[in-house]
Amino acid sequence: MLKKRLQELLEFAETTDLQEVIWEKNGSVVSFRRSTQPEKPVKTAAAASATASAAPAKAPAPPVIKSTMVGTFFRSDSPNRPPMVVEGTVVTGGQPVAAIEAMKIMKDVVAPSACKIVKALVANGHPVEYGQPLFEIEPEPQETVNV
Repeated sequence: MLKKRLQELLEFAETTDLQEVIWEKNGSVVSFRRSTQPEKPVKTAAAASATASAAPAKAPAPPVIKSTMVGTFFRSDSPNRPPMVVEGTVVTGGQPVAAIEAMKIMKDVVAPSACKIVKALVANGHPVEYGQPLFEIEPEPQETVNV
């Protein structure tokens, strides 16, 4: 009788999307829990190398200027002023390109080196996270002087 009832519970669990079934009767408890983790396929060395060679090479990510803190991103240092930089602006290393405000304190975002601003990645007044890309940049070639 118990074996038949357990079989019925198993069949019921297989035909539904339930993750867990608990059955109690006369002080006895029977519980079935479906695994939420999909089974991982076992790869052979040959399959792993075939997958690795078939994977397309990823293009390197373009260089970016990242946020140094969490806060609100502003493209200018004052509401009535134009953006510090626009697409196509060439800046020097250490030059302010935007500002981030947190707790009523403004902090400049500066260019890491001489570069050209290619694209602004965050809209003015939007929140940003630490390390979030703010501007896509293109490094400026270093000038060489022959003496």
